Amino acid sequence: MQRVAGLSVLKGSHLVYMPRIRRLVCRAGLAVGLACVCVVGSAAAAASDHHRPVRIAVDLPYAPMESKTPGGALEGFDIALGAALCRIADVECQWVVQAWEGIVAGLMARKYDLILSAMAITPERVKRFRIVGPYVTLDSAWFVPGDGGLSQIAPETLAGQSIGVQRGTMHDRYVTDTYAGIADIKRYRSIMDMQVDLNAGRLAAVFITRVVGQTMFNDGVRCYRTIAPSYPVSQGMGMAFRSSDEALAKRFEAALAEFKASTAYQSLVARWLSSSS
Repeated sequence: MQRVAGLSVLKGSHLVYMPRIRRLVCRAGLAVGLACVCVVGSAAAAASDHHRPVRIAVDLPYAPMESKTPGGALEGFDIALGAALCRIADVECQWVVQAWEGIVAGLMARKYDLILSAMAITPERVKRFRIVGPYVTLDSAWFVPGDGGLSQIAPETLAGQSIGVQRGTMHDRYVTDTYAGIADIKRYRSIMDMQVDLNAGRLAAVFITRVVGQTMFNDGVRCYRTIAPSYPVSQGMGMAFRSSDEALAKRFEAALAEFKASTAYQSLVARWLSSSS
């Protein structure tokens, strides 16, 4: 046993009695030592996170925002935007395909680092996440069969009719708030599922992002007309980060500001979203 600065120090495996005050001091020193170990461990974990790719969640298909080519490659406005932001931010990125109904849960479970998938900015999402954007603003519209008799969207024209929305979206909330108890609201997991019932005549109308309906619905076996809602419903799209990931969010925020100020951003809008005008 050694004595250092008046403290009894254990050497080898010998158990040495120490007065209570000295034991407390020793325990305090042990706690400091453990804290140092934890700090070093956390730093190592942070360094590991810094070097791994940034994982970006996307829900498919939602053309022209995100979809797959016949060869299986990802394409669309969000995909091209994400690639540009990752390049400007100087980070390696990976895309993670995730169904919309589980996309928020996956972010909170750290399956990926952010959501870049035509997510509308809402007050609830601003409170829950760190939102970067808007990176684009899109209008919404009703889509009805071209050969149908529905020419106006109103409570009296939708009474008793079946109408469709994608579950858990801003459109779902708008239609529920406006037409619950008036129309029969059908909620779908994906745009493709909704399109199946629309093509089969089981829906009188659906409410979605205008450019998405123009791209996806009129590429099918039937032609559809658009009808504007009773008042404009626009969506500012944003990227969602966990609230704790401030540094990563700020990095992408700076990249977005730089990219939106460039002609490349305008070219991206013209290429993918020109049909929304």
